[in-house]
Amino acid sequence: MSKILATAFLLVYYKILQIPGNRALSPIIQFIFMNSSNQAGFQTFSFVHLATVAVIIFVAFFLAFIVRTKKFKALRLPISRLLFTIQIANELIFLFIIISIGVWDYKWGLPIQICDLAVFAVAFSLLKHNQFVWELAYFWGLGGTVQAILSPDIQFTFPDYAYIKFFLTHGCIIIGVIYLSVGCGGKIYKSSLLRVFVTTNIYSFAILIFNRLFDTNYLYLCEKPSQPSILDYLGPWPTYLLWLEVILIVSLLFYYLPFYIAEKVNE
Repeated sequence: MSKILATAFLLVYYKILQIPGNRALSPIIQFIFMNSSNQAGFQTFSFVHLATVAVIIFVAFFLAFIVRTKKFKALRLPISRLLFTIQIANELIFLFIIISIGVWDYKWGLPIQICDLAVFAVAFSLLKHNQFVWELAYFWGLGGTVQAILSPDIQFTFPDYAYIKFFLTHGCIIIGVIYLSVGCGGKIYKSSLLRVFVTTNIYSFAILIFNRLFDTNYLYLCEKPSQPSILDYLGPWPTYLLWLEVILIVSLLFYYLPFYIAEKVNE
């Protein structure tokens, strides 16, 4: 089923791309991808923004509670495969489009943001369990993605493709994490905190070096995003990097808390 859906997605886009009259990409896709249907652009905490967040949360807990019941427990594998397919197809379609219209650039288009890695970690965890990968999926997924959907660094609003792609990517991460933890029983341990903390810092340091070498700004380690975000309240560079370290520690402890409480209750 998942393979059929993925093939269908790609075939639909491929057929649209074959419309005569454009060497790189059809005018239809250029219009969808490059133009905003709302001249006002994206507005944080607007009705559309809050409605999107509400849908993500509803779907996440709905799927999680569905597969916890005996009646629908057999749906775990099909739902996991479906979520995997949507995540990977979404990323492949986006990559195909931006390369086709010639806007891809290494300065922003490499899949090395925390949310990008969370996509792959969640997708992997949906099909196969590896404790370390699951820990990264959980903490990076929630820690990086929650902030991203609450203060998105995007210019366009619904129904622009850029808006849909952004929230589909981040929404699927949150849905996947909640589904795997609440619905499928994924566990997080005290030892997970140190592993994820060390891994995050090592990776961030490597990306900081990459940014300096290639004049990029991945993970926003060199400057703040253009849209309003939590970084605006953390002081100038490099002060906000130190605060991000504090936020990382608090975030790890906060997202571990449900597992800590569950562990104490079950003792």
